[in-house]
Amino acid sequence: MTELSYKYKIHGLRKGRKNNKFINYDFFKESIINLKKDIKKNKKIILDIGSGSGENSLFLAKKNPKSLIIACDVFQDGNINLCNYLFKSKLNNVRLFNSNVIKLFDLLKADKYFDEIWLLFPDPWPKNRHHKRRLIEATFFKISYPLLKSQGKIFIATDSVSYLKSILNSIYKIKSFFKWQNDRPQYWNYKIQDLPQTKFYKKAQNLDRFSFFIELVKI
Repeated sequence: MTELSYKYKIHGLRKGRKNNKFINYDFFKESIINLKKDIKKNKKIILDIGSGSGENSLFLAKKNPKSLIIACDVFQDGNINLCNYLFKSKLNNVRLFNSNVIKLFDLLKADKYFDEIWLLFPDPWPKNRHHKRRLIEATFFKISYPLLKSQGKIFIATDSVSYLKSILNSIYKIKSFFKWQNDRPQYWNYKIQDLPQTKFYKKAQNLDRFSFFIELVKI
């Protein structure tokens, strides 16, 4: 394995068991991001990392009709679901990036592009031997920092207490980069926010798990 392929390696599923099909394959092709054409600094750009089945990307697209939403995920079935929803809803402000988000960061070459970065319920990799696969850690914040515009925000949600502890430890390490906006426990509840009920949020609810929500602002 080459150094680059290892760097951009993604763990987890790329395709589910269902044989999902595109309603309109041409729409899907048009939805794949063209960095030179689609990325414009004078436009509000929101990055949805680990977009999954696309519930949050769809939510953001409707809430920010004049903004560009970048849905970043390699999960094929999720991208198909998202494109089908977008086609039915006649929304054309979402673009797909079908690879590791670190690759996207490298391609953009550390310039101020994003107004917001969202990470809702990323895989917590609960086993200790898999913790190194977790995306949200101090290095991630340092890499994303130069790509955020002034006062840019990062939104995070998780129902994993173990992952939350790790995230909070990382936030402490990068406190000179970001301000923790909702740092009081009474503001952590995902349920009281105007946020989408994603597949993993609903799963957490069914298992009676508390879903934590964190908002960071670039200093």
